[in-house]
Amino acid sequence: MPENQIKRAGGIRRPSRWRYLIDIVVLVAVTFLLDTILGAFIPAPINLEKGFVFDAIGKMLLVGVAWGLIRLRGETLADIGLKRPSSWVRTFMIGIGLAAIVFIAMYLSEKAGFRRDLSKFKDVQGNVELALLGVFYAFLGAGFYEEFMFRGFLMHGLAMFFGASRGAWIVACLVQGALFGAAHAYQNPLGIAITGTLGVLMGLLVLASGRNLWPVIIGHGLFDASRFVLFYFQGPPTG
Repeated sequence: MPENQIKRAGGIRRPSRWRYLIDIVVLVAVTFLLDTILGAFIPAPINLEKGFVFDAIGKMLLVGVAWGLIRLRGETLADIGLKRPSSWVRTFMIGIGLAAIVFIAMYLSEKAGFRRDLSKFKDVQGNVELALLGVFYAFLGAGFYEEFMFRGFLMHGLAMFFGASRGAWIVACLVQGALFGAAHAYQNPLGIAITGTLGVLMGLLVLASGRNLWPVIIGHGLFDASRFVLFYFQGPPTG
């Protein structure tokens, strides 16, 4: 077998493991480029309402770029986990259960004094329009985008780069979780640790679900949406 190709099940050839790494680097570069372009045309500071809108648009553009990279290497969205589950009812139940468990754990830990810095969302308190926009953003910009990118595109790409073995998937799960935590650095060091741990746990759930993203997309979206509802009534915790 040529070194630059890996066989899939059924004899279909998969791109070189380096292709997956290149695609990850390309997507990261496009992300920074898009941030730079938006920063040049959108004067700071920007209010939360516009931030939700522009961030959601930017993230959907990045999803489009990722989808293009996936197609160019001869794969489909199902390969990264965006596939029809065997049971939508079971999938929704898992998602709802995940959201409930994480919500209760976060609420109790914050009451105990373990608080991430979420002060950037303080304007949601008492603002019904902003809260509703936040709920919409939670499903699109958090639930869908973050799971598609971290537990989908990134974890799949890293696992293929590391050799596609069971160990490779575990390492990929740990790495994407660490990067997921780093992406939430604005929440303070405790926030990085919490989101990084949640990223690993959701990655493990994806693996346990037959590498299907829908349970975590639903659970993540519901959790973040419920947090915006909570922020509307009592405001976010501050670190």
